[in-house]
Amino acid sequence: MAGSMTPRTALVTGGSRGIGRATVLALVARGARVAAVGRDARALDDLVAAAPAGAVVPLRADLSHPSGRAGLVDRAAEALGGLDAMVAAAGVIVRAPALEARFDDLRAQMEVNFFAALELMRDAGARMTRTGGGGIVAVASTLAVRPARDTLGYAASKAALVAAVRSLALELGAAQVRVNAVLPGVVETDMTRELLATDRERLLALHPVGRLGTPEDIAQAIVWLLEAPFVTGQAVPIDGGLLAR
Repeated sequence: MAGSMTPRTALVTGGSRGIGRATVLALVARGARVAAVGRDARALDDLVAAAPAGAVVPLRADLSHPSGRAGLVDRAAEALGGLDAMVAAAGVIVRAPALEARFDDLRAQMEVNFFAALELMRDAGARMTRTGGGGIVAVASTLAVRPARDTLGYAASKAALVAAVRSLALELGAAQVRVNAVLPGVVETDMTRELLATDRERLLALHPVGRLGTPEDIAQAIVWLLEAPFVTGQAVPIDGGLLAR
């Protein structure tokens, strides 16, 4: 996939919900077959039912443990007959004031948001270097560059993820493997539902476009990055203007 073309085969973590689900469906709509990784079997079944027959291969895995992600890229590639693209969309957040955040919670966020994403991006990148190239996109956050209160662990994990994306892009570019990140603003997903229930108006006011993001907004940008042949090492805000303030 060295040129500008839609991936034929893709692996998407966090694929059963939110941004990951929207990305799976956006890729499928463009003719790709996608291996979708998630923990919830019912959510994966719903995703499979929402897509054309055979378009989505569900892979149930818990990315919070190394055993849950070991060999996952190879499993996806074998099921799909190759791997042109990989999207790291799985993420967890535990909100707490910085001085009260428990280290167990900080480690849990780092494990999924950074280490799991990095391990799978490296595995995907290694395979793509042997097969002619491809595209990798990590879902980070505007919090990686502008943290908010109560987001110490999440913001730190996403900042580390952006640094990893740039490092991988530098080293894999010669093999035509492009690695980028998106930085969503506040998006209406399961992850933000509780926060939005109590703080919607303040969060809405942070976005000059006058609305919050949707998973489809972010998925559209992810697909563009997977197709763009001359873009790598970038962390692209998809934030309704949040970082412009």
